[in-house]
Amino acid sequence: MMILKRPRFGRIPDAVRYANVSRSRMYEWRRQRPRLFRKNGSATIVDFDVLDEILNELPVAQFKAAPPPDAA
Repeated sequence: MMILKRPRFGRIPDAVRYANVSRSRMYEWRRQRPRLFRKNGSATIVDFDVLDEILNELPVAQFKAAPPPDAA
């Protein structure tokens, strides 16, 4: 099993790529979780630990079984 390391904090564009979501979705999550964004001087950074908590709470995708192929 390969373990990928990620930084604890990152800029907003990095977090958008990491979570594969839009920037506006990131700001929606920020309203729900004020701890998601931090300030470092004038820079806004994202706490990836909080982002992982949000991603882990997303529902598991449910897929319906594919229909059987037509017998021709």
